[in-house]
Amino acid sequence: MAAEQHDIIVIGSGFGGATLAARLVAAGARVTLLERGPWRDTDAIRAASIAGRAPLPAGKHFFSHALRRVSASWLPGGQINLHHDGLFDLHYDRQLSMLCSSGVGGGSHVYSAMNVRPVDGYWNGHHDNVCSESLAPHYDWILKQMGSRTAASSSALIPNNIVTDSRRPVWMNVAGVRQPEMGFRFGDGSFSNNSFFGSQDNSKVTLDERLLLPLLERGLNVRDRHEVRDICQTEQGFRLVVMDHKHNRMHTLLARRVVLAAGTLNTLRLLFASRARGSLNGMPALGLGIGGNGDVPAYWACNESGRDYSLGTPCHGRFALDNDATDLTRYGLNGVDCIPMPPTLRARLKRDLVLVGMGADSADGIARWQNGKLSLQYRQQNSPVLADIYRAFDRISALSGKKVYFLRSRPITVHPFGGVRLGQNSASSVISARGEVHDIPGLFVADGSALPAAPGVPPSMTIAAWAGHVAAQLSSSSSSSQQEVA
Repeated sequence: MAAEQHDIIVIGSGFGGATLAARLVAAGARVTLLERGPWRDTDAIRAASIAGRAPLPAGKHFFSHALRRVSASWLPGGQINLHHDGLFDLHYDRQLSMLCSSGVGGGSHVYSAMNVRPVDGYWNGHHDNVCSESLAPHYDWILKQMGSRTAASSSALIPNNIVTDSRRPVWMNVAGVRQPEMGFRFGDGSFSNNSFFGSQDNSKVTLDERLLLPLLERGLNVRDRHEVRDICQTEQGFRLVVMDHKHNRMHTLLARRVVLAAGTLNTLRLLFASRARGSLNGMPALGLGIGGNGDVPAYWACNESGRDYSLGTPCHGRFALDNDATDLTRYGLNGVDCIPMPPTLRARLKRDLVLVGMGADSADGIARWQNGKLSLQYRQQNSPVLADIYRAFDRISALSGKKVYFLRSRPITVHPFGGVRLGQNSASSVISARGEVHDIPGLFVADGSALPAAPGVPPSMTIAAWAGHVAAQLSSSSSSSQQEVA
């Protein structure tokens, strides 16, 4: 059977892939989007009669569908595959561990719905042809698509909102703290089970129902459960070897242009593995500039009587400590009702909180590929923001008299970035201002691995803005090629 020929193949459907595909299709392109995970069985996807939906991890499906893969350099073969419809991948490394998600819509199923921009000037200074001013319209577009607004802009009564919480400790300061805009249906959705394990009733705005569903009849071809195993450069473009998990067989697809948007971890794996096989060449700076975005998650065992902190929006909001600029966000264990456990334990967990500190780390980590396994070198002492967050958590323990637990010596992030970063040349970076790999024409990158520095805030909007920028470059080049032919 002859290999299928495509113009543009996008690998991955998270904030990078979904945004890029949506922008390209709106510009008239025909796009094939490959996603290794399934469509999730949410209200919106069920109403659209999408076949082959997979459940989110809840109830009897929790333990079977929570984890997809666990990887570590010391595991045989580098990884253990648990269930190809699992929601999370965990990569364990002593210096920096990473947690990412799988499914059509990518991280929008599991993120905290915080849709925020990075600091002013974030894009300046990394490439002569990229600046924050030129990216601004792409932020505007995705924020509008996600319906992003603050809880204060809603008339709905929101449980556990940090600004209106009358039982908030006096040292938990919200005055002058900018609260996040959220992609959340404040007045129409529920305030439970809408965060870490997905939002079955679509209270949280997700990319699958917001961006991808409307374009299925306009030229977008989404192939779920299709995992790309190899990318090979050819004279005509690229040959992709793809595992079809639906039918348990391999396919070969041809494309003139390929956009990698599989998420930082999986984009790195795919590029490293393809280069090791000789399918791709070049990319001397591949793996440089890895960061964790200063993420430090913590568990605050406050056990506050009479509270159910699991209710509310995916995050309760931001706060600060007096005379401390550390960015802190408060969460309940939203989704704890999805996990099978004794009722007394569930009730206890609902009285506790999750805290997350975040800020721009130094982005000087290095990813390496050795014997078919990914390993990370990341020295947390190079990023003072982590020590600042540790001190803030210690202060909260002292102020509250209730312990805040966190991994002081084993950093973990849900916002990995870098490794295929933007820059002027191939010696220090992998991609150009167009998002195209310097030494591999036709291969583009539109996910968090492309980011040249830590946003210091949840990076979803920054990834989407970059993807919008790359889509504009692709659309422009396609128009130029058509004019030349004419």
